[in-house]
Amino acid sequence: MKRKIALLLLIGMGTAILPNPFLQAGRAAALSGREYPSCISFGVQRFQERKEAPAFSLKSLNGGQVSLSDFKGKPVLITFWATWCDSCKEELPVLEKFSAGNRDQLTILLITIDGERKGAAQKIVSQNKITLPVLLLFKEKVMDQYGVKGWVPLTFLVDQKGMLVGKIVGQRDWVAPEAWSCLKELFELR
Repeated sequence: MKRKIALLLLIGMGTAILPNPFLQAGRAAALSGREYPSCISFGVQRFQERKEAPAFSLKSLNGGQVSLSDFKGKPVLITFWATWCDSCKEELPVLEKFSAGNRDQLTILLITIDGERKGAAQKIVSQNKITLPVLLLFKEKVMDQYGVKGWVPLTFLVDQKGMLVGKIVGQRDWVAPEAWSCLKELFELR
């Protein structure tokens, strides 16, 4: 009986200590003085401190060079993904569909973390008719700068001033109404 009670106490304490992204998102929004109810329900983890998004310039799948600074003045979603990630492959066409009506207000960049597998990335992009910019990571330090530890998909939200304002860990339904509501709240879009 004592073991059961000790185990229950240990489990209870463990869940209280584990970081909960939804609670962190709410706490961060409260600290900023603004509430973002759609962002909380969509699973956005807001950053407590304002920090400039790490700059990068990467080769795109089509051979060009793309820099984050090219999009200053416009909100940017940076999604890290991998060719081996099934959730990523499911999310790409949803992001493409989401972007169709919002490209004038928002930029979406897709960064594949396994850029050395350019052929595999090209196949996925072609099969899903992805027109969003797909950037390739080779030996650049972008993953380290953004704190990407291999968990993908991972999306970072960068505001019009180039500041990191939040991140989304895991796959989301970008065509759900709360996706656009969240970004409208966060980036003050129409």
